[in-house]
Formats: sequence, structure tokens, C-alpha cells
Amino acid sequence: MSETGVVAFTFLTTDIAVGMTFSRIASFSRQHSERRARNQQRARQAYDAVLHYGSLARLTQAQRVDVDRRLAQLKFALERLGEVF
Repeated sequence: MSETGVVAFTFLTTDIAVGMTFSRIASFSRQHSERRARNQQRARQAYDAVLHYGSLARLTQAQRVDVDRRLAQLKFALERLGEVF
């Protein structure tokens, strides 16, 4: 595994973790509040970034499976907040 692959994997998993944090904050915020909308938007931005950069990253199969699993969890959290994909 190249150093670039390790960095890409770390970037992707960190961005997913940040997205999950934003989605949790949104889920505990009042319905229709600015705080909820702002944090939901940030979580969606993290999701979209991982989709984009993840397709460009050279990951091992195990890393790809891990990223895909975590990304699915973020997508589920976003869907619970009302995001439509």
C-alpha cells in the first residue's frame, strides 16, 4: 500500500466521521431549526465529498469495503434527517 493510499483512506474515513458528527448534532437539534439545517447540510457535504474523492482514491479492497460500509451508515443517518438521494 502506497503512502498516498493510506492518506486517502485516512482522509475518507475522517470525512465520514465528521459527517456522522454533524448528522448526530442535527438529529438532536429542534425540527426545522437553523442549527439542524446547517448541520444536516454539512453532513451531506461530507457525504458528497467522500463519494467524489472516494471514486478517485486507490484503496485496497478491504479499505474500499470499510469506506463503503461507513458511507452507507452516513447515508442512513442523512435519510433519517430527511435527505433524499
